[in-house]
Amino acid sequence: MLRGNTHSRGTLFPGVGATGGGGGGKSIRIKQQQRYKKWIKKRRVRVILLLVVLLSACSFFLNNAFHGILNRQNDENEKSMRKVNSHYAKVDRHSRRERKQMQREDHLSKIFGLIIEEDDLENNKDSSSSSSLKADFRGGGFEQQQRKSLSQLAFGQYQMQQKRLFPGEGIKVFRERIFDPLLHGLEYAHMGTIIANSGENGKGISVAFQTAPDIEGGFDQTVRVMTKKNGKTTKSTFVVYNETEDGGLGSSSGSNSSSNRRKLADTAWVLEKPLPAPAVGEKSAATKIGGETLQPRTYSNGLWAPVLHRDEKTKTEYLFYAETPPRCLRPRILAQEFPIVRKAIPKRWIIGGDIKVRTRSFADGSGTEDENGNDDGVGDLKEWNKAKTVYRMTTDNVAIPKVIANKLTVVTLDNAEEVWLLPFWRQRSPHTCSTARGVRNAAGVLRSTDKGETWKANGVIQFQTGAKGRWVIEGSIFESGENHHLTMLMRSTEGVAFKSISSDLGVTWSAPLPSALVNPDSKLNTIVNRRTKRLYVAFNDETIAMTASEGGADAIKGTSEDKEQTAGGKKRDELVIAHSDDDGENLYIFARIDEGVTPPGVMIHYPTMAFYDDQELFVTYSISYNNATNFVEKPRRDGIWLARMTPPKTIDETKPRRSLKTILLDNGVGSSSNSAL
Repeated sequence: MLRGNTHSRGTLFPGVGATGGGGGGKSIRIKQQQRYKKWIKKRRVRVILLLVVLLSACSFFLNNAFHGILNRQNDENEKSMRKVNSHYAKVDRHSRRERKQMQREDHLSKIFGLIIEEDDLENNKDSSSSSSLKADFRGGGFEQQQRKSLSQLAFGQYQMQQKRLFPGEGIKVFRERIFDPLLHGLEYAHMGTIIANSGENGKGISVAFQTAPDIEGGFDQTVRVMTKKNGKTTKSTFVVYNETEDGGLGSSSGSNSSSNRRKLADTAWVLEKPLPAPAVGEKSAATKIGGETLQPRTYSNGLWAPVLHRDEKTKTEYLFYAETPPRCLRPRILAQEFPIVRKAIPKRWIIGGDIKVRTRSFADGSGTEDENGNDDGVGDLKEWNKAKTVYRMTTDNVAIPKVIANKLTVVTLDNAEEVWLLPFWRQRSPHTCSTARGVRNAAGVLRSTDKGETWKANGVIQFQTGAKGRWVIEGSIFESGENHHLTMLMRSTEGVAFKSISSDLGVTWSAPLPSALVNPDSKLNTIVNRRTKRLYVAFNDETIAMTASEGGADAIKGTSEDKEQTAGGKKRDELVIAHSDDDGENLYIFARIDEGVTPPGVMIHYPTMAFYDDQELFVTYSISYNNATNFVEKPRRDGIWLARMTPPKTIDETKPRRSLKTILLDNGVGSSSNSAL
């Protein structure tokens, strides 16, 4: 029994022999306890590690969830802030437009009040209706509800009070289109200037303008000159200078015989060779913009704004223009449907650059060497000589493009010396050509006392306050009085023409002064007849100023009626000529250039005048289409036009009257120097 029990006890504990005894069992139990403790310890570590991992994972997910909530809240806050900012930006733009509109209404009200006052004084009228109109349009104490309809009311009253010269009224005007861009494979021609009594015999007329294959500022934009041997005849034929080996002339009908190449008829308008522009040598890549494929084009410097001048004493003709440096390309613009419909616009040159001049002389009857050393005249024409830089874009350590548009004025002193004054302006280029911050658009003059050998810039005529898009540019200078008193009349963004005064032969100029002459931000031109000393002014008799340079591409100023009338940008018609015997105090309109049929989007603008033998008045101007509207007439009328007329010998004071009188504004359009003038 005892053996059996021992055997059975030994079988209960594996590995323990039958003769193991009590001491062996104790050691086994100790080992088992040690193994169990190790196992418990490992399990505890594993549990702790698992708990750490679980806690870390929970913390990670909770953190992500928390930050996700915060990010969503931040995104919602940013969206709401963007909406708020967008709303206030719209409000700000609307406020700027309202201020602009109110300012323009104030201009009209002051002009209208001035006119009413003058008419009352002239007619000795003191009726209650006149007094009420004065009270309404004096410019003070306007309530907001009164201002809402003031634009229409002031403009309507202005039109009623200001007589208009309707088509068919006034003197007879002969018009002809001297350059049709389509006939020469072009789409653009603009900014013409004219000189009369040109050529070797002093009986011709010459017109210079800028052309481009597609759009303003496009590649291959250059300057062309057209010359007619006899300016008296109204009959015209058109001849094109062909760049052939013999330098011949070819008629527009295709005749190019040797007998026609050298001899020019009196009726022939000769289109001279385009001015050469230095080629950069780079080519643009073929791109697609708005679904339109633009083929590669060769970059070459763009030529702008030609201005012609003739020195009768030396029989030398001058051709001033601006040349854009090769780095100054405006970025392309994509097509858009809102707020205005606009087609895609490829890269193009900025407006302006370096001011340059070319000359040709008819004094000795021989040709003038061109830049290639050729001494070859084309019939009665001469080649333009090599270009000379007058005023660089980077002069005065300010990289701002310089531009010209109006003719040079010559002031003859008592000692027979001459002072030449060429109006120009500085036009900002914020995205190209590195125009410095804070530099504003400013007008001035290039002044020469040695007949164009050397030039110096004088005057910085600009607004001291307001948006960068405000400007006074494209000045035209006329002389008045015996003391060589100079007035520069300029277009502006403010709804009226501005003027600047100089009493020291153009060395210093006053701050811009608002005049009573309305202006739709379009070029004006002045000229004084040398024989009668009478002042003539060509201008668009419009009151709406719409310039897209202020406020971005979607800035369309004015009321909804204005937008409809301007068709998305500019309204320039009613091109008229007025004259004055009192230096512009009273201007009487005697001729209307446009024919009265001007659909929205058609602009009749940019006049330049010249007297032929001090008797017949020539006016060159442009007809062009607003790029914003994509409107094109059928048949097309765009191109360079020439109007001629014989001004009346006396002034008819029953004709519509305008004025260059200074009006006082309280909106800070000029600097403090205004009060001293």
